[in-house]
Amino acid sequence: MTDTDTRLEATLRNLDTSIDRLASTGDFAALGALLAADFRYNHSTGASQNKTEWLEGLKPLVGRRERVASSVAIELHGDVAVAMGDLDIVWADGRHNYDRYVRVYRLTQGNWLVVSQRTVPAHDRAPAAAT
Repeated sequence: MTDTDTRLEATLRNLDTSIDRLASTGDFAALGALLAADFRYNHSTGASQNKTEWLEGLKPLVGRRERVASSVAIELHGDVAVAMGDLDIVWADGRHNYDRYVRVYRLTQGNWLVVSQRTVPAHDRAPAAAT
C-alpha cells in the first residue's frame, strides 16, 4: 500500500464516521452534501429509502438516539471505495441496536460521495441475555 493509499483510507475513515455523527446531531445540510443524488439506504429492517426519504426520516430521531460507527475498514477500488464496520444505535431510553454496515463511495468531481448503504443486524455482537 502506498502512502497516498494510506492517507486516502484515513480520510475516508474520517468521512465515514462523520456520516453517523451528522445523522445523530441533525446537521442535514452537511450530511446531504456527502450523499450522491442517487443514494440508497437499505435498513436492517429491510426498508429501502432514497436520499430525501432517509434524510426526512432522520429528522424526528435527533436527540432520541446516537449512531456510533466503529471497527471501520476501508477498501479502495479506483474511483470507488467501500467502508464497512459495526454500527451501534444507542437510544436515549436505554435500547441498543447492534448492526453492521457497508457503505459504497464514488469519487465524483473530486469529492467522495456515498451512493449506497446497507445495514444488517449483528446479533452476535449483542450481549448475552441474562438467565
